[in-house]
Amino acid sequence: MKLLNAVRDFCSQHGTETKYYIALSGGLDSCVLLTLFYQLSRQQKINVSAIHVNHQLSPHADSWSQHCKQLCGKYSIQYIERIIRLELNAGDSLEELARIKRYRIFADCIGKNDILLTAHQLDDQAETVMLQLLRGAGPKGLSAMPVIKRFGRGYHGRPLLHFSRDDLLAYAHEHKLEWINDESNDDVRLTRNFLRHQVLSVIKSRWTSAASAISRSAAHCAESQALLEEFAAEIYAQVSGSRENTLSVSKLLQISAARQRLVLRTWILEQGYPVPDTRKIGTIQRDVLTAAWDRSPCVSWSEVELRRHRDDLYLMPALPETRVQQDFLWNLSQPLLIPGLGTLNTTLSQGQGLCRDIQQVTVKFRQGGEIVDLDGRGRHALKNLLQEWKTLPWERDRIPLLFIDNKLIGAVGYFLDKKYSARPEDTGYQIVFNRN
Repeated sequence: MKLLNAVRDFCSQHGTETKYYIALSGGLDSCVLLTLFYQLSRQQKINVSAIHVNHQLSPHADSWSQHCKQLCGKYSIQYIERIIRLELNAGDSLEELARIKRYRIFADCIGKNDILLTAHQLDDQAETVMLQLLRGAGPKGLSAMPVIKRFGRGYHGRPLLHFSRDDLLAYAHEHKLEWINDESNDDVRLTRNFLRHQVLSVIKSRWTSAASAISRSAAHCAESQALLEEFAAEIYAQVSGSRENTLSVSKLLQISAARQRLVLRTWILEQGYPVPDTRKIGTIQRDVLTAAWDRSPCVSWSEVELRRHRDDLYLMPALPETRVQQDFLWNLSQPLLIPGLGTLNTTLSQGQGLCRDIQQVTVKFRQGGEIVDLDGRGRHALKNLLQEWKTLPWERDRIPLLFIDNKLIGAVGYFLDKKYSARPEDTGYQIVFNRN
């Protein structure tokens, strides 16, 4: 009854009207979780479905899917199946790629404030802490898995996290459950399996309560991390840059190296990007923070770039290495796709944008030497105007320029020649550039 009570308490805390999705692999743990929710559904109204992801990695994959489907049918629980295809590139981890694709599917399936449920338990938590320890993780990594966290449009819950694998096995035997055994779980070439079968099993033979002790350490780390985040938030507010979501280099240099690292990690997480490893953080401190004022250093990791311009640090998705040489003839009534950069679109707007009489323009990108006629200011080099407008260096070659008869009449987002603009009483083509 302890397992059922834990599931009942979890649902009471997070809402009996909430829609729950169980990640069902067909193995011991997920079959136990599904059965517990079936038992709970016989006592109270609860909205629960199951999602099975067929990775097509095992010759038994289709029979596993059939097992999951039959079990859901027996319990009258909605069954959702997704089939994925894994294509490995050099250096990819099959285990990690499968996990990433699986969770993308889960995120797509759940709606706003729905809860994805996984059957992670105490031994999984111990394995996760050990993995993080061997990766050199700090308090955040060693906090391992929380009982619930934000995930996609909803949440990810682990209601069995405080129970051991033996607890789940005893429940399964008591209720005469059948489950599948994935042969890959015995493959000690996989890191987690090696830890489970050849490391933690030895540790538990000497310290029988090792999993519980490791889980307590994870809880202590989680508490320490929460305090660190409160402390980091206070410093973070003091080192903000001149633009939104930037950091000031000069302010960072006034605090200790340890506080710099803490703030950098906090800032990167706040922007929704993966935190780089310790070595990369050191590179940022050494090569970016101490760079000359007029340099524009860049550090990249995991398709993320950190760039510096003058006193500010910026974070962004990795920009494509491109200098567009091609010209594009653009019919303004249709979107224009610019490969590698984005799409130009128009909307009709009263008294704004290009005159409706203009049906098409030529789109180019900066090559150097462009001259702009500004109303009341005469002719100026585009290069100088971009500096005056405080355009960031890496954006300057990615601004669509509009030409008519080889005359530069506009730079999207910056200026439009008044001779070609819609009059206040007319509608015009308002141009928007949606970047990739």
